[in-house]
Amino acid sequence: MNKHLLRILSLSMVLAASSSVQAQQYMFTYSKLYSQLKNNLKSGHDDVKVGFFFVDSRTEQLCTISKAWMEKEQHYEELKVSPINELVVPLDQNLRQANPLIFVETPRAQQCNFSMVVMAKQNLSGTVSYQTLAQLVSQMQTTLNDLGGMFARWFTPEIQGVTLEFDADTANDIQLSNGKKIRVTHGQAQVTLSEIGEGGSIKLPQTTKRVLPYLLNTN
Repeated sequence: MNKHLLRILSLSMVLAASSSVQAQQYMFTYSKLYSQLKNNLKSGHDDVKVGFFFVDSRTEQLCTISKAWMEKEQHYEELKVSPINELVVPLDQNLRQANPLIFVETPRAQQCNFSMVVMAKQNLSGTVSYQTLAQLVSQMQTTLNDLGGMFARWFTPEIQGVTLEFDADTANDIQLSNGKKIRVTHGQAQVTLSEIGEGGSIKLPQTTKRVLPYLLNTN
């Protein structure tokens, strides 16, 4: 993921370590996530969502979630983990009131940070038009502003394009309709709307794993 995006969207919530030899364990409360999750119900950004992941603090690659669950007194419920290691947390007002503990286990060899991101709901593949990407960027900006609160639009950098994530071994370039190419490095590439140009398109080497905002370095 773009390191500048991580500075804005990522949260480190390493609250507990497992004594297990096999796994590193992280613990936090449901209420920590609810206020962010409820943004997924708002209208106006139907193609994007808030997603939860764990990211290796050294490599910035996604950590494997081996197990995740919720606990509250005698109640226990396992949480789903997507094929790309997204932590799937249900949005439920009753759970907010009960505020169960959430536990996540990752490989013990990795030190992982909890990462909240704005991402496209659907993967992209084949030829993707400027219009499709511009719509995603607009919705990502709205969601990012919503996450930041009332004054976010004054301080949140403008999203310039998208960060496209593929399998780590992807070697082929992204082809732009204007003849330019964008290199995929370590399974990731950034594409700005200005590079594509209105009416243009991009051709992807394979289906994306994640589509995230791309914010230029504003330092």
